[in-house]
Amino acid sequence: MDKNYYKSHLKLDFIAMKGQQKLAHAKVLVIGAGGLGCPCLTALSASGIGNIGLADGDLISSSNISRQTLFSYPDTGRYKTAVAIASLKSRNPYLRYHEHRFFINEENILSLVKAYDIVVDATDNFQARYLINDACVVKNKPLVYGAIFQTEGHLTVFNYQNSPTLRCLFREPDQEEALPSCAESGAYMITTNIIGTMMANEVIKIALNQEEVLSGKLLRFEALDTTTTRVTYSADQQSKTKSYSRFKHVPKAIELTAAAFRESTQRTGIALIDVRTMEERKVQHIGGKHIPLPELEQFDLKGYDASQHFYFYCQTGIRSLQAAKKLRAKGYENAFSLKNGISTLNCEIKNT
Repeated sequence: MDKNYYKSHLKLDFIAMKGQQKLAHAKVLVIGAGGLGCPCLTALSASGIGNIGLADGDLISSSNISRQTLFSYPDTGRYKTAVAIASLKSRNPYLRYHEHRFFINEENILSLVKAYDIVVDATDNFQARYLINDACVVKNKPLVYGAIFQTEGHLTVFNYQNSPTLRCLFREPDQEEALPSCAESGAYMITTNIIGTMMANEVIKIALNQEEVLSGKLLRFEALDTTTTRVTYSADQQSKTKSYSRFKHVPKAIELTAAAFRESTQRTGIALIDVRTMEERKVQHIGGKHIPLPELEQFDLKGYDASQHFYFYCQTGIRSLQAAKKLRAKGYENAFSLKNGISTLNCEIKNT
């Protein structure tokens, strides 16, 4: 530990050397490296959180840069996790940074949160938020939650010392799904920076065992008139039961990485299907049947039993994912899509 780096903290009675050592031993996972994640990560790193994990599978675009303060224009097109960690290391090289370069799902979330003491939800969609909440309930991890809508920000802590969870505050996902994401509605970068930094403050209070953690209390902040209000909410045991039941039967991942797809399609008895147009297939393909996506509904499935393995591919992974979902809806659980399309495959592509 560089004592000179933490000189200001060491003078504070509620931190001092003992508290700084607690922060050095803390393990914090931040999910999402966007408008909330960037200021939160910056504050956590500067405060000396010893182990910082970052999970995100997204790439940087120019529209991110104004509010996602760990990135700059030359970073456009690069992975957020890699750039963010490099930036954090330049500020504080004495910490351990753990990169998780993927999007969370039901198959990876439990093992991901298990390795950390505190989880931070810095995502911007409610599907991910409920997934993170449910995993933290199952693994008994405190969850620091932040959200914004234009100039308004929300902040609270879930599942801390048996406190209420996200499902206690918003009992059903459809209560909040109608709210648009930041990309759709816009986001005031002042609000994202303030709420992101306040999220880091809750992490530090939890790591230091401070009182007045925002558990069971939702803080609302309005940037334009700088007002704050607090709303209390209570625990609902039925909500926790829903979180546990979510993971009793986790469906197979529908998207496969290039390596998994390549390995799976080497087996006998599988059905490999190209759902692109004939024009695209003429340029390049990796074999298999050719059934353009619009024609998939007419595909005769009578010769295939429910255990049949289907592997769909297209140029970018979007149409093949739709195809796999269509077959799963018909009862074929072994329908899979090549994630991000055939450009990700390092195998020979046939040119015709």
